[in-house]
Amino acid sequence: MFTHIRRAAGAFGIVFLACFGATPAVADDDMDDNEVQFTGAVQAMPGTGLIGNWTIAGKNVQADASTEFDQENGTIGVGAVVTVEGTLQGDGSVLAQQIEVNVGVGTPPPPPGDDEGDFTGAIQSLPSSGLLGTWQVAGRTVQVVSTTTLEQENGGFAVGAIVEVEGLPDANGIIVASKIELQSGGTPAPQPEPQDVEIVGTIDALPASGLIGTWRVAGRSVVVTAATELDAENGAFAVGVTVEVEGALDVTGTLIAAKVESKPGSGASEPSLEFFGTVNALPGGASGLIGVWNVGGKLVNVTAQTVIDVEEGPIVVGAIVEVSGWLQPDGMIDAHEIQTQTEEGATPGVGPQAVEFFSSQLGHFFVTASTAEIAALDAGAFGGAWQRTGQTFNVGGTMAVCRFYGMPPRGPDSHFFTADPTECSFVMGQFSAWTFEGHAFAVTPAVAGQCPAGLLPVHRFFNNPSTADAINHRFTVTQQAFNETVAMGWIDEGVVMCTQP
Repeated sequence: MFTHIRRAAGAFGIVFLACFGATPAVADDDMDDNEVQFTGAVQAMPGTGLIGNWTIAGKNVQADASTEFDQENGTIGVGAVVTVEGTLQGDGSVLAQQIEVNVGVGTPPPPPGDDEGDFTGAIQSLPSSGLLGTWQVAGRTVQVVSTTTLEQENGGFAVGAIVEVEGLPDANGIIVASKIELQSGGTPAPQPEPQDVEIVGTIDALPASGLIGTWRVAGRSVVVTAATELDAENGAFAVGVTVEVEGALDVTGTLIAAKVESKPGSGASEPSLEFFGTVNALPGGASGLIGVWNVGGKLVNVTAQTVIDVEEGPIVVGAIVEVSGWLQPDGMIDAHEIQTQTEEGATPGVGPQAVEFFSSQLGHFFVTASTAEIAALDAGAFGGAWQRTGQTFNVGGTMAVCRFYGMPPRGPDSHFFTADPTECSFVMGQFSAWTFEGHAFAVTPAVAGQCPAGLLPVHRFFNNPSTADAINHRFTVTQQAFNETVAMGWIDEGVVMCTQP
């Protein structure tokens, strides 16, 4: 994993006694049995001045006129990380001989990149509910996302506990955590809180034997226990099968399943998201490539299960890569496969243009950028039913387009395309009439129905037929095709992708 940068005792002074429920650490051999030393965050202070009752790392600390306060490393206050030396009292409190500031209130975090996002320190604050969100650890802002591994073998996370953080700093110095491990000073591990969650998606992975264990559904970890209700009425559980999962999130964000039901959705074991981008940042240290990457401004979580293909070149900062994976609710992308590319947006087997065809027999439009398909249709495939309309648009960009087919009699003899990974995943899981065929070509995604300056908007039209087997969509880039389709009474679903003029 990451190269761990452990602060010296003079910097963070990580020293505990077992009597406080923490892991014993460095202790002076000359210390009496009642002398203690520990480090943690200040949670409460006397109402006025420094003399009086404190709460530090969950412990009651008494400061009197003889207590020495060392603020050389910063200002003391609630949220500061301090080292306490003192004497254990009969009531369990500590009479402080010295309180030394390690990280003061308002101390700026280290500049981005100083430690590659890996460090050890005390938790100063946690999100108001749950563990997903923004933490403060040793004066640094840490973002915990859905793919962050949270290890609490030594107890539950709490303010004042010492943790080891692994992650990647963004441009603002915020650490996007790939892993946080509790070292000492935690509370008893909290039990899962009731929080109803329901997801629909395809099974990506199952336990090596049986069904009890950790599943992967729509890119998320789902824990199935002996108490989980398994309903296979719509088909046996297998990779690629669409399921509906009901359950609750535990404190780490893992979904504990109460019920898993197979669904008749079309499903696909392939990820719903595929995009192209430049590698802006990689994990550092001994972890190699495992951890959080920054690709084209997107955060990508790479695990030991991620397939890395370097046939076109090595993985380095500045390399162009193609990423396929699953988009998480917080925007993190859980990577299934990463391939180096020689040209951004280039996809094998895809031509420079998407060509539109029309079948007068079906009254349907069809678009493809596959050079093989274009050649076959031009040569008279399917009895010559498909003819060019003259409409084309350039392909290439950062986002790959999902392609679905109705595959009669299961669905309509028609194709559906989307560059929105959320919509792609939704169609996979919810609509059995549409079979996912893969990623068709690359485009630039629209943002809130708008295209970046200099790009052409692609409108998607829906024919809104009276019977489902007649469903068809058309994608237009010219004003002529737009006006023609409006005159036919089709519904404009808006701008769904953008292309080069």
